[in-house]
Amino acid sequence: MQGQKQGMKLSYLGSDAEELSEVLTRCIGPVRVQRPLKTDLSYSYEFAAAGRVAFSRVISHGSLSIGQKDEVPKLLILLPLHGSACVQVGRSESLISKPGEAAILDGNRLSELQIEGSRSHLSFVIDQEEIFQRLRGSLERPVYGSLDFTPQLDLADGAGQIIFKLSQIMATSFGADGAMHNMPETLSHLSGSIVNLLVDTVPHRFSTALNQGEWLPSPRHVKRAVDFMHANLAGPMSMTDIAEAAGIGVRSLQEGFKRFKGMTPISYLTQLRMEAAHRDLLKADQRISVAEIARKWGFRHMGRFATEYRKCYGCPPSEARNGLPLHVEPGD
Repeated sequence: MQGQKQGMKLSYLGSDAEELSEVLTRCIGPVRVQRPLKTDLSYSYEFAAAGRVAFSRVISHGSLSIGQKDEVPKLLILLPLHGSACVQVGRSESLISKPGEAAILDGNRLSELQIEGSRSHLSFVIDQEEIFQRLRGSLERPVYGSLDFTPQLDLADGAGQIIFKLSQIMATSFGADGAMHNMPETLSHLSGSIVNLLVDTVPHRFSTALNQGEWLPSPRHVKRAVDFMHANLAGPMSMTDIAEAAGIGVRSLQEGFKRFKGMTPISYLTQLRMEAAHRDLLKADQRISVAEIARKWGFRHMGRFATEYRKCYGCPPSEARNGLPLHVEPGD
């Protein structure tokens, strides 16, 4: 997350929009703060980093807009305490952020927060890789692309109420006399609980797979097939080859993957190869071309590879080749 370290904290109090832009960019990603001419503005911002999750408390008075300058692979969750704000997502979608409802925004879609009058809220910025890791562990398969969380969450009931209460506890870390002052590990555990609650209870793109039992441990023949794929990832591989390695027929292999992985064996293999190409693009010598890396992992059609890569990682492979993307696989 923009290079913050565990336990990093920051406090800002001011009225300069440009200065505030720099502070927020450092903490959560590239944004631009603007305020109308001849209007007053005061802004209080407290920030703490807890692993791949950042937490903040905001109090503002006056008119301003905070807009993303670039797409980033993060989730922004707004937990209003006082006052309302209009959130514009893309060119056509909008919602009202008001007390009692959390707004869940995908950083891969440019958004803008417009505030008039007095406003205070708590917020989380979650590296989407933190969520992908948890989903991969549960589903035992590659997971990437859009998360598509429902954009609003009731904070007065169920998981929303628990998330709101946990955020209020975390807010006691702010200030020199806060009850949780200088407790980075505790903040990290609490933020991890909030991520788990989001994944388990808030509807998103992978909720159906989790609810239908794709999280169940895979049977031995499916695990043997996966092991064979990993061991021969760069070589030619057919459905028959995979089925023979797993010790079952092709039809049983297809049924096993559909039940426990939510996709066909070939789709699963393609995702594994896409992850391998992604890692190589981030690490390989600059003299090695995108086409060479794609071909190494079995992608022969460069246009199709570029399209699928962008769907998965939010940028063209040429940008990854130049070391520009923010999305990095675990262990990279």
